Amino acid sequence: MSAPQRTHRDGPRQARYAVLDQLRNREFPGVPASVSEARAWAREQLAGRVSGDTLDVALLLLSEVFTNSVVHSDSGRLPGGSVTVYLGALDGLAHVEVIDDGSATTMPFLRAAAPDGESGRGLALVDLLAARWSVHHDEETGTAVWFQVEDG
Repeated sequence: MSAPQRTHRDGPRQARYAVLDQLRNREFPGVPASVSEARAWAREQLAGRVSGDTLDVALLLLSEVFTNSVVHSDSGRLPGGSVTVYLGALDGLAHVEVIDDGSATTMPFLRAAAPDGESGRGLALVDLLAARWSVHHDEETGTAVWFQVEDG
């Protein structure tokens, strides 16, 4: 018996999920303790598939983005919220995507952090260290922040 196929209203979204379905993925509770659990799982999945430096950067950025999901989205604000992490690695490139339950009041965006502020640096680190990254949001799936880190 084959797994049910996802159906979506538009081609780009269908193509997006055709790719994501090929990646390793895991859903975590939208709580702060899940950040370290997601890191450990990602380390296990990516170790030996990308260089040590690429792995370290991918794990740092995963921690930042996952924490943002817990703090700023409904995944961490509402009971039963979750955060799903998708991982892939190919030819020295690590692809990480973090999908949360979204928010009616906020969207992830790159901003300047106050010099003495305790937050606001997560996406700045992603922008600095990732080869590519972006944000995707729709009502059906929530908010996804994805990034790619590559060797050398």
